Amino acid sequence: MWRVCLTLVAHRFFVLVVLLSSLYFSASQPPEGTANIASGQSLPALWEQLLTRVAGSKEAGQVSGSIAANNDPFIWLGQLFHFKLGFRPELIVLALSNLFLLLFLLELHLFVNSMALPDVAVNTCILAILWLTSYELSLGSSLSLSCFLTVIVLRSANDDRWLITGLCFGLLALTKVFVLFLLPLLVITLIGQNRYASSDTLARKLIYLVLPLGASIYVSWELYRNLKAVLAGSALFNLISSVDLQSALSWTLTATYLGQTIALLVLLAGSVICLFVFSTWIHRILPLTLFFALLATTPYSDLASSALLISPVFSGIAEACAPPLLRGIQLLFLLFGSIEVFNLF
Repeated sequence: MWRVCLTLVAHRFFVLVVLLSSLYFSASQPPEGTANIASGQSLPALWEQLLTRVAGSKEAGQVSGSIAANNDPFIWLGQLFHFKLGFRPELIVLALSNLFLLLFLLELHLFVNSMALPDVAVNTCILAILWLTSYELSLGSSLSLSCFLTVIVLRSANDDRWLITGLCFGLLALTKVFVLFLLPLLVITLIGQNRYASSDTLARKLIYLVLPLGASIYVSWELYRNLKAVLAGSALFNLISSVDLQSALSWTLTATYLGQTIALLVLLAGSVICLFVFSTWIHRILPLTLFFALLATTPYSDLASSALLISPVFSGIAEACAPPLLRGIQLLFLLFGSIEVFNLF
């Protein structure tokens, strides 16, 4: 795990340097006909610009109450610290997102380590850290909590801890409808683990799983009542509907969607590879199930940003690639991620 932590610190320091450099150079470009008076910006001024960007995010707005909040537990925690302790919203979302990022990587390492060799678990976490949009999880994104909850649900189910699985599954269901696509796999896992247990034990564990899910659907009914619209706007629906069009899938290669298409291909490759490298059938189909769930509930334009929700699929790439090829993939992730950060800020 020390290699994962070292990679995270080094990568985030590198991203921070790129980000501050982008802010510096963008501020150094004066409007036409004006003198260049911003080129001497200090580091504290650049840091304050970064905090201003974070303060303008949706999460910071919901924590402060300036934007209507939803049923996201991340926002609940943020509002607790903001209204009870008086911390600045942007600092709260930065602290919470990085905390859940660390917990997510810890759970991911433990989960993949239960399916594959330790080196595969480490390389899976490194691929997640270097992913093109992973910087978002350090800049105040509630996605870090969703990623953490997803992996802890999978690991707890794998370890036959169904009370923890159900509670985390319920929390995740408050904001992510893709949990509905994971439910059949979890039920199959539960039945397989307890096929020789008594009916009372099996029923109790099923209640642990289903009851929190039902409560979350009730609380977030506005989200689930629009499930048909979510599916209609998903990447899977867009891809299927494009097959009947004359242009076919050419739109996926345009400048607007090329990055999303690359993300789709990487995730698909990792999912398919897992079918052949893992020993148990439930571990083989798990990444493909995660991939299908993401594809069926996520707009095509959000695939790259949401990819870390199904980060266990990276284990297929980490398992199958020789070390030189894996280093090349990691370098490409780092390069394209740096370009993304520089262009965005």
